Amino acid sequence: MKKTAGLRFLKNHLSNRVFGSTKRPTYAYITITSRCNSQCRYCDMWKNKPYNELNTDEWKRIIDELVQLGVVTLTFSGGEPFLRKDLFELASYAKSRGLITMVVTNLSLFKERDIGKIAESFDFFGISIDSTQPEIYKEIRGVDWLERIKEDVPKLMTGLALLKAEVNICGMVTITNKNSDEMHDVLHMIFDDLGMDTVSFNLLDPSGGANAKELTPTAEQINDCKQVISDHKSSYPISNSTRFLSQIGNFDYRCNPWKCMQINSMGILLSPCLFSSSRPDIFPDGKKTDLCKHKLSDVWRENQEIYSKYANCNLCNLGCVVESAWSTYDLNFVLNDSFRGTILPTMKRVNERNAGRR
Repeated sequence: MKKTAGLRFLKNHLSNRVFGSTKRPTYAYITITSRCNSQCRYCDMWKNKPYNELNTDEWKRIIDELVQLGVVTLTFSGGEPFLRKDLFELASYAKSRGLITMVVTNLSLFKERDIGKIAESFDFFGISIDSTQPEIYKEIRGVDWLERIKEDVPKLMTGLALLKAEVNICGMVTITNKNSDEMHDVLHMIFDDLGMDTVSFNLLDPSGGANAKELTPTAEQINDCKQVISDHKSSYPISNSTRFLSQIGNFDYRCNPWKCMQINSMGILLSPCLFSSSRPDIFPDGKKTDLCKHKLSDVWRENQEIYSKYANCNLCNLGCVVESAWSTYDLNFVLNDSFRGTILPTMKRVNERNAGRR
């Protein structure tokens, strides 16, 4: 981790623990585009048509405001982020401003000539990969990118090793009732066959799309997955904390939604979270604010009451939310579960990759 990033984390943490009543978000998630070339059964975003997406300069202005507000990491999400032709430009700009940059992609638009740009633009590069079997992958994702992923990931890993790049390549696995019995095989494919640096597991969100509930795993399937993943935790750098793995399916946490800022493709800040716009029954005081018309720092101060009102919400199963919530005040979790348990093992594997030792 860069010194500047470490200092930003420390400053953010101290600001939220010691100084002032206005909380500073640590993580920002921007839906760089709502377009997607997958057709995942548990997500309806691929049905979207492009509408009023921000241009490059508008996103750069928001990135500047995120930095001023004290955000530390910025995730470019979608849809499929690489449908945006300016993604590398925006990620490089964010990184030059001191942000830790992350992206999650289905890798369908990967080009070997872009490996250098990936190394320069991103600190974390997540690849959605839910199965070892093409027919299962297609049943979940709607299209079959799996064989292409199997061909392209080794090219990516070899190219990054030659560049001695520090970017962390992560397999992103969503647990469903279609792939719950192959977590052992998925782990070995990601690490042994494809040579990736780490893996991150998330439980399917049953409210993610109209057909999402059809893929919801049973309690027994969830417990089986927990056991398999936990058994491999000491052998591979799995990015999920031991606390997360022990609580999959039954999380106990205080959300603190201000920790994670959510901005959609039109530059709308969704307060208190990503789900508030689609669930007015649960978030009757949810708010949408156009950041093209309002300054982010002003909006953030004005929305503090909303974030405080939903501070005890724990309805979603998203690991990024759960683990960031635990890190808000639990220094033991930050040092042991997060830093020693996940970050250091992954850094070690990246260093081994770049040294040609695996």
